[in-house]
Amino acid sequence: YIRAEQLHPIIEKLQIEQTCQKYSAHKKVMGRRRKNSNAEHKTREQLWKGAHEKGLGEKYDGAVVQMVGIESAEHTAYARVLFPQKEEKETTPEDTAADTAKDPPPKVTAGKVVDTIVDEEWRHVAKDILEKGEHIEQDSYPDAKTLLKLGSVWLLNESTYTGDSHNAHAKRLSPEDASMTPDWNDFTLRIHFAPERFHASNEVDWSKYCRGLLVGAKVDAFIGGEAPHVPVAGLPDDKDGAIVYENDDLGFVVVNKPGSMPGHATLSNHAEDVVSMFTAALKERKKCDEKKPYVSLPQRLDIDTHGLLTVSTKKEFATYMSKLLENKTNGHVEKDEKNNSKKNKDAHPSDGCSSVDITKKYRCLVCVRDPDSMDVISNFQQLGTVITHYLDPKSPAPKRFLRNKPKNSNHEWQQCQMRILRVGDERFRAACVSSNEDYVDSMLSHQLWGNKSETPAEDLGVSYVMELEIELLTGRTHQIRGQLKALGFPIVGDPIYGGGVSEFRSHMHGWNRMALQCCELAFPLPKWVETEDKKGKALSASEDKKCVFRLNEAWWTPYLGQYYQNL
Repeated sequence: YIRAEQLHPIIEKLQIEQTCQKYSAHKKVMGRRRKNSNAEHKTREQLWKGAHEKGLGEKYDGAVVQMVGIESAEHTAYARVLFPQKEEKETTPEDTAADTAKDPPPKVTAGKVVDTIVDEEWRHVAKDILEKGEHIEQDSYPDAKTLLKLGSVWLLNESTYTGDSHNAHAKRLSPEDASMTPDWNDFTLRIHFAPERFHASNEVDWSKYCRGLLVGAKVDAFIGGEAPHVPVAGLPDDKDGAIVYENDDLGFVVVNKPGSMPGHATLSNHAEDVVSMFTAALKERKKCDEKKPYVSLPQRLDIDTHGLLTVSTKKEFATYMSKLLENKTNGHVEKDEKNNSKKNKDAHPSDGCSSVDITKKYRCLVCVRDPDSMDVISNFQQLGTVITHYLDPKSPAPKRFLRNKPKNSNHEWQQCQMRILRVGDERFRAACVSSNEDYVDSMLSHQLWGNKSETPAEDLGVSYVMELEIELLTGRTHQIRGQLKALGFPIVGDPIYGGGVSEFRSHMHGWNRMALQCCELAFPLPKWVETEDKKGKALSASEDKKCVFRLNEAWWTPYLGQYYQNL
């Protein structure tokens, strides 16, 4: 017999060895791919061999649109225009005069080609090429105007994918580019025929304030200990607003980001992300004269994570916030590795930010498979334990989080630290979701995971769900998700780390929800100071004033409240 505490180091050692072996194999594969990359490029003739064609008619002087489909998650198609070669023949003065009198054929614009590709009469051809059989929503194949609006159309120089990188060129087209006429001898359109859609981005008004600031105490904001004024013009109408706080002078906004939408644009969608949505709302609301106002995200949230997110509208605040976040992570790593050395205390003296100036707290709902394991989480919380894992930043998702740093690894592992602040709430520690015979438990299970299965919790092997509040001490990719999975408590709605799929439908659209929310954000209120060279201004932390923002509800909060009432 081997005792459990003796078995854990053995298992962990095997996991480390497997990780190193997989990483070595991955490096070899990538090395071969890089070595053979030039051989994998296709010539122009190979690329367009067997292309589907549609003539534009005599009006366009016999021009033909060609399309080839390339398998990808975004359903990508390539399209170009060919013009027939005219036969050389002797012409008389009468023929020349007649040709001169004719109106020249209209130019084949980029918009015309996109419109041809998505034309209903020919659309089934592209569907046959690109369709893979998964669930398709009503607007999965947008029209030409929508594709250009989403940024799903790119103009490429053919050298981009035929191997000659000297003249490679790629440009994302907008609706204003629909009238442009590329040189079709050299350029091709790449059309993401069924682009990624993030419909949750359209569920809120990015120019208005959150209703919860004034109703139900669902959202709190304090600047220097006082609640800021919410302008009447900023109150939401039909949709709830996204803005929690805005400061034009300091150049930042705090928003309540919905889940299931990215912070930045993706390859096939340049419209339904935080930066694009807020930029469009800012231009419309403030009637910006400049072509594109400055908008950036110094803080990041995963696509499926919702909650508080800072948006910079001035470069100085982006620099200020980035230093706060960097110093926080570096400060905790140095403190752990160097045991509160003097070097840690003196780190980054010129930043105007210390390593403990910013606080980020997260609320999450986790799966509990073994009821006895709830005591493990409770002990972490009661003792105030800093939970530490090590992450291989080069590994693909799902990322591996190990309790001990590998000693013989040939690359650097990132330290991940978090602290559990709260387990459950004052009403109950955990909610049962596994009993199909109990209506209350079954209803909560279906509210969290949807109705595709009669027993969604049992299918995942989940007995209970438990709400946690966590303070993030270091900022790593997938950190909370991966660390909780390593502890045996995956987050509800996180299929990558074992929490299943939580589906939500609004009107005719649906998306997945993950039970992870950035619920509190606090940092020193910045103030303007002169730079060291006295040639400009920068933002530095105030010593006595702090910004504190708090969300008091998540999307699953009403479900837990209903569960408690029905007990």
